Amino acid sequence: MKLEQDQGCEEMIPQNRRILIIDDDPGVRDSYDQILASKPVSDVMSKGKDLFAEKDEDSGAKPSRQYDITLTDCGEAGVSAVQEAVSRQSPFAAAFIDMMMPGIDGAETAKQIWRIDPDIKIVIVTAYSDYTPDDIVNLVGREDLFYLRKPFNPSEIRQFARALTNQWELEREKQMLSAELARAHEQEINTAAKIQQALLLGQPPKNIQGIQVHQKTIASQKVDGDFIDFTRLNDTTLDIVVGDVMGKGLPAALVGAALKSRLPRAFNELMQADGSTDIPEPENIVSAVQAGMIQQFEDLETFVTLCYARFDLSQNMIRFVDCGHTRTIHFHKQTNTCRLLEGVNMPLGFPETEAFTQISVPFKPGDFFIFYSDGLTEAKNTQAEMYGEQRLMDFVQQHAGADLEDLIQKIWQDIVAFAQSEIFSDDFTCVGVKIMNDEVSATGHSPGKNLEIESDLNELARVREFVRNFCSRASAELLDRSRIDLIELAVNEAVVNIIKHAYHNEPGKPIRIEAQLSPAQLVFRLVDWGGSFDPASVPPPAFDGSKDHGFGVYIINQAVDEVEYTQEENGRNCATMTINLIGGN
Repeated sequence: MKLEQDQGCEEMIPQNRRILIIDDDPGVRDSYDQILASKPVSDVMSKGKDLFAEKDEDSGAKPSRQYDITLTDCGEAGVSAVQEAVSRQSPFAAAFIDMMMPGIDGAETAKQIWRIDPDIKIVIVTAYSDYTPDDIVNLVGREDLFYLRKPFNPSEIRQFARALTNQWELEREKQMLSAELARAHEQEINTAAKIQQALLLGQPPKNIQGIQVHQKTIASQKVDGDFIDFTRLNDTTLDIVVGDVMGKGLPAALVGAALKSRLPRAFNELMQADGSTDIPEPENIVSAVQAGMIQQFEDLETFVTLCYARFDLSQNMIRFVDCGHTRTIHFHKQTNTCRLLEGVNMPLGFPETEAFTQISVPFKPGDFFIFYSDGLTEAKNTQAEMYGEQRLMDFVQQHAGADLEDLIQKIWQDIVAFAQSEIFSDDFTCVGVKIMNDEVSATGHSPGKNLEIESDLNELARVREFVRNFCSRASAELLDRSRIDLIELAVNEAVVNIIKHAYHNEPGKPIRIEAQLSPAQLVFRLVDWGGSFDPASVPPPAFDGSKDHGFGVYIINQAVDEVEYTQEENGRNCATMTINLIGGN
């Protein structure tokens, strides 16, 4: 950075001639004032050895520079002067402190001053019989102090003043230049991050019938090679690509941008080569990209992990090519379990790689898939432990009932809580794809809806609102207002029972409510991971007031047509409440 001699130069190279004198002897203070003042001086202290091997200035000469001197008579006053100077943003460059003073001595004074202003230069002045330099270093706790024996001559004081103010100015200039470079670097990173956001992180298409897509990307403090691409091929087909270039910085981001732009080019070339209207398979597209960029990969000595997934709603099938990327999580709605999808291909960029192959996996409505970067699983806590794939999969399964967008946000919040930080060394990239069924099927069933809450009685208002809104889907002739009130009460009581008895009032535990509507029935299913429940163990309520328990189960049984309690092998408890819309209560 070139420094010009202009009006801003004074700000870039600050001058500081402020010197603090702390000595209880008024005669010594006057001597400092004369030695460092602009008027001619004569030696007032006995001659001593020059510290800098420099010839002493003429005793009648003026000092070569002007100093702003502050004189104090004790350590406490000196500490206060430093505090005031710092608060006024006019700090001292150096301080001469007598070692032996009433009150706090020079060593303690230096310690307190450095707590206030760590940058001030300090000279401890002491007689031969006081302390050795090692003694003073041990007392002060810092080695970067200076030491001057009494008696001394004016030349010593002047040379110390000159050297220390110069040192203070050079260090402050270095700090300011470093801060300026840091600001420039931050601006460069912000600009690069915007470029990365524009070039590498595509946005999912909206309003795709039968599929829901959400993503969350949080940039790290560095530019990385993570990239995402979405391509809507037709009304029933969506391609998603999630990749990560080895390495960091702008080179990795540029490779990611080049590969991302190569994908549609490979797609078009394959379409033209075949001369047909058939959509090229993902494995062929990835193979074409590898063939077209292998030389660049080798020249740059890099490689790319990638997952190319095609969602085909007409066949209820995902076909994907996994090239060494993080394993995709597939949640099965029917079994309420998670599975990891993994391919057998090498990353792009490895020479003599065998032909890329794809894997086909069927899906059903309610299933969803989580694609993610290693920035999630490799996030570390304060003990340097990684978040990990298993923890991520367990969390996804535990919160599978949440809306997709909420689930991705919950994943981010859990990783932040795990790492105790929102700043990571790698990008956070997470894409969720959920298979929907927005229209009433041929069997007349309406799509279900879920609500996920935590074990907190303050959540009951949300529960009641959820029940009311879902019940409103049914015809008023089949489900009138009074019956909806009963159903709302039943679900409310069931949630209270889970909080109090399954979780024993422990906050923060998950509860999922699943609702399903068909022409004949309305079903609410409550899921928890607390203690098991045996309805047979609950005695009937006493309406004479002699007992105050048992009413919750009684209310539930009276409000709905059927209640079933089950416990699954994975530790989940399920309470299923069925309301018959034809021939029911």
